[in-house]
Amino acid sequence: MIIVRTAGELDAFLATPLGHETEPIIAPHLERLAEYEFGDIAAIAVTDAGETPADLGLDPEAYEYREEHPGWTERVYVIGQDGWGWIVLTRI
Repeated sequence: MIIVRTAGELDAFLATPLGHETEPIIAPHLERLAEYEFGDIAAIAVTDAGETPADLGLDPEAYEYREEHPGWTERVYVIGQDGWGWIVLTRI
């Protein structure tokens, strides 16, 4: 599992082959969250098949949003009163 918590980690991740592969899924979130410091509003988890949101302490069925993409499942979990949440991408 890859965890991205800061803007610096996000930049480094997006420069990798996996980052390039998942950028079309992540980009709309980044556009929506652009006015915030990334780590203050969200974190990204990129999981392999067999890993689940439960590995992050999340209820896998308690997502706010879910979308299937070619090769990936995207789930968004809002867990803080301030709107903080996880963007979880799972390879399928």
